[in-house]
Amino acid sequence: MGWQRNSKVYRLGCKGSLRLATNIQSMILPLFWGVDPGALKQTGVFKGRGSDAFIILVTLHKRSDTTQYMDILNEESACLFWEGQTNKRIAEDAFSNGLDCHVFIREFAGNPYVYYGRALVIRSHINNPGIPSQFFLDLPDFAAWQECMRTSTIEFKETTASSFCNTEKQRIQTIRTKQQNFRDGAIKLWNGKCAVTGVDDTSWLVASHIKPWRESNSMERIDPKNSLLLSPNYDKLFDRGVISFNPDNGRIILPETQTYQLWKNLERLGIDDEKHLEYVPDGTEKYLDYHRNRIFGYKPSPDFDVNTLLMEMLSVC
Repeated sequence: MGWQRNSKVYRLGCKGSLRLATNIQSMILPLFWGVDPGALKQTGVFKGRGSDAFIILVTLHKRSDTTQYMDILNEESACLFWEGQTNKRIAEDAFSNGLDCHVFIREFAGNPYVYYGRALVIRSHINNPGIPSQFFLDLPDFAAWQECMRTSTIEFKETTASSFCNTEKQRIQTIRTKQQNFRDGAIKLWNGKCAVTGVDDTSWLVASHIKPWRESNSMERIDPKNSLLLSPNYDKLFDRGVISFNPDNGRIILPETQTYQLWKNLERLGIDDEKHLEYVPDGTEKYLDYHRNRIFGYKPSPDFDVNTLLMEMLSVC
């Protein structure tokens, strides 16, 4: 968490304004938002007085005497895996009501918090009270800061329009080349066939990341072992977390709770619990494990309905 360049300023209904990337001591936070100082000792989620936003406070490395929520910051991908409260449902209610979420993160208790700006829900897994819900959050302001730093030579030096266009064209070409190389690697890894059905017309098949590109580091994004080569039906359901595959034997994993409509639509698509990957290449297990634990069963945002997705797929079959 080494970014310190101040940039965008937000007004959160608090006493004053808050600048992105500002360090702020925990003792000042209650005064800043006009809340009871004891509130911060009881919860890491609260809404300031007169504010239309709510605040999440995250300590990545927790003391042994506190609840061991799993919170993981991926700075390279500008996203945060965050576990909500065990019993209270402040965040769940706030997200569902469309309130803005702003995140403060620190490494250890006692360290100052760093303001990371807004957080947007990528996907979520809402559990019953007693079990923390899980959220994957996008940090767009932090991502914009990273992009700004990446292009700082363009931003802070006098640059002609033509040189800027050339730089952007080179960037786009690099991305396209990496995408093509990834697809070529996936086709080679899976012998040019759908990993489930065996369809061997590669023009029909989709090479997608098992661990999403957005959540992968630079090496994982280009690793062919982080790929599945699938026919469109399987790719769509896998990408949205409706199905997954066992990292050990490749057997398909279906939703534990199935309505009659869901079961019938899967049947119409020819998808049942007998399906499996033809094989699981060495090195692919860790990505499948990530998908099973961090994507399968989660609800993408905006609101997503499995049956609606299946009906859309059936309409083009």
